[in-house]
Amino acid sequence: MTSALLTDLGSPRKNRWLQTVLLMAFLAVLFAPPVAFADDIYTRNHFARFACLAILALSVDLIWGYTGLLSLGQGLYFGIGAYAVGYSLALQKAATAQDLPFVAAHDMAMPGFMAVMGKLTAVPVWIRPLINIWVALAVAVLLPTLIAALFGWLTFRLRIKGVFFALITQVLILAMYQLVVKYLEFTGGFVGMQGLPWLNLFGVYQFKDSADLYYLIAAVLAISFLGCYWLVNSKFGMVLTGIRDNETRVLAMGYNTALCKTFVFAIAAAMAGMAGALYAAANRTIGPEFFKVDFSIDAVIFVAVGGRGTLFGAVLGAFLVRYVSTTISDDHPETWRFILGGLFIAVVLFLPYGIMGALRTLPNTIRTWSRKRSPEPQPLESDLPAAP
Repeated sequence: MTSALLTDLGSPRKNRWLQTVLLMAFLAVLFAPPVAFADDIYTRNHFARFACLAILALSVDLIWGYTGLLSLGQGLYFGIGAYAVGYSLALQKAATAQDLPFVAAHDMAMPGFMAVMGKLTAVPVWIRPLINIWVALAVAVLLPTLIAALFGWLTFRLRIKGVFFALITQVLILAMYQLVVKYLEFTGGFVGMQGLPWLNLFGVYQFKDSADLYYLIAAVLAISFLGCYWLVNSKFGMVLTGIRDNETRVLAMGYNTALCKTFVFAIAAAMAGMAGALYAAANRTIGPEFFKVDFSIDAVIFVAVGGRGTLFGAVLGAFLVRYVSTTISDDHPETWRFILGGLFIAVVLFLPYGIMGALRTLPNTIRTWSRKRSPEPQPLESDLPAAP
């Protein structure tokens, strides 16, 4: 049973019943941290952010693990989602301080960073509607989707892929970082937005702590996981893996690979945008660090450590790497980046398929090791040829 469990883990086509059991157990574990750390608010806060990063890791696994598109700029869409909700919470905080309704208007209350750092006289017109959390969440998902679809349509039609595609995504996020830092009157610059209030969900429910908010984030993570699971196990998912393994052959079969890649890239951007929106609500502080290249590289490391092309591995890698990084960086903040780089090198050298890939091949590895350790069977006397 153990051998079958390890062999089938993350492999959707071998044992449907076992996959269902594992899937249900996995989804149940996602909701465990608030109970397991009921008396540790510090750890609960961290796990709320870890769950957001797990959604980001799922989006990276969808395009890299299943489609073969290595993006070093997935933080672009994450950051857009974070800033959309960040604006909403900052505007709501300013309106609450002046006892004003959450309504977009020319004389609406202005957040402190706009008045002090930017010296603006009014909230910019394009930011005002974001005071409505419905609008903010819609922008957090739809704007990244639109940008990714446009970017994908341009690049994939030109057959740009591999390292060139990775470099272009890196350039995009670097350009966005410069814009965010330069126009501090609109974004807060290096400081960003600090001291944001807890999320008020559509005026119906006010979140009061990270444990409360974690259940919402875990629910979105579970839905995202199930959606990705269904997608990669559908016929379209088989086309995606075909593009990853041999795009020329898929083209020869008559599929429009550029359209397929654009679609999955846009879906991944929408997931990243939602992850950023939830992260802003959980962290209550946002800044331009999301638009740094190393943040997007961290997301790639999550998938590499957990195991690309498994979905389970993306979530596991996000929680595991972030938990270890938080634990180590508290004591050694200056050396954590070197440790993370060493971890990535070790994974590439010794676990090229990540933790989930190692679990898949573990039964075969054990059987091979057992054969080498067991002595060769000796022939019986009756099997020996008769003496002449």
